[in-house]
Amino acid sequence: MSVNLLPIVNHLTTNEAAPAKIAAQTLSNSARALAAWGDDMPGWVRLLASACDSENQNRVAERLSKSGPYISRIINAKYTGDYAEAEKLVRSVLGHEGVVCPIWGTIPLVSCMRQRRYDGQPDNMQRRLHARHCPTCPNNTDQ
Repeated sequence: MSVNLLPIVNHLTTNEAAPAKIAAQTLSNSARALAAWGDDMPGWVRLLASACDSENQNRVAERLSKSGPYISRIINAKYTGDYAEAEKLVRSVLGHEGVVCPIWGTIPLVSCMRQRRYDGQPDNMQRRLHARHCPTCPNNTDQ
């Protein structure tokens, strides 16, 4: 029994959408970010795209406690949420940036964010200090 593959081959070679779709899937995250953001691409988006190129979007999303589509929307400049919050998250986790804490001196930004967002009871001296100082701290942009 023989199967005629000519209609399938003709369809694949004349379908213009297929090569464009394949090309879009093979672009690096950095290339997609540059295409979406242009020359105005912020450094933190470049950092995010580069991390996704080194690992993959899902692993980076896991590190940020976010989803793969969240990462994709930011890279493709289609995110409808708060870019400032996304920037803080990317810079704190991937950029390893620090801030000067009035209590502890220089600490990682991710630690600052975690401490000021703690919503449990201040059950020890450290948490009581944070509960007292974080709401009025200049590093606290959550207000």
